[in-house]
Amino acid sequence: MMTRITQENGLRPANSFEAMVQRAQKGQVFLRKGRGFSLGELKKAGLDAVAARKMHLMIDPRRQTVYDFNVNNLGKLAIENRAILTKRASIERPQPVEKDAEKVEAVEAAE
Repeated sequence: MMTRITQENGLRPANSFEAMVQRAQKGQVFLRKGRGFSLGELKKAGLDAVAARKMHLMIDPRRQTVYDFNVNNLGKLAIENRAILTKRASIERPQPVEKDAEKVEAVEAAE
C-alpha cells in the first residue's frame, strides 16, 4: 500500500474508496487493489482528473477498463466531497489606493 503525505503527520488520510480491478486465474475471477481509477471510470462518474486529484484519488491513465463497482464508489465519494468540487466564488478585491486618489484629484480639479 502506498503512503500518502499530509501536513499534520506526513500521511494523507487513506481513502475508503480504493480502485479495484479484476484478474482471472484458472477460470476464476478475483478482485485486487489497482493502481488507481481509470479515466473512463472518472468520466462515467461525472468527475474529471482535476477534481479527482483534489480529492486525493489515484489515477491510472493506462487502464482502459470501466468497472461498475468503481463507478458507484466514485459517485458516492463525489457526493460526499461536493464542497471540494464546487468552484470558489470570485471575490471583489479593492482597487489600489493610487487609482482612487487620482480619481479624487480629478473630481476636485473639475469642480
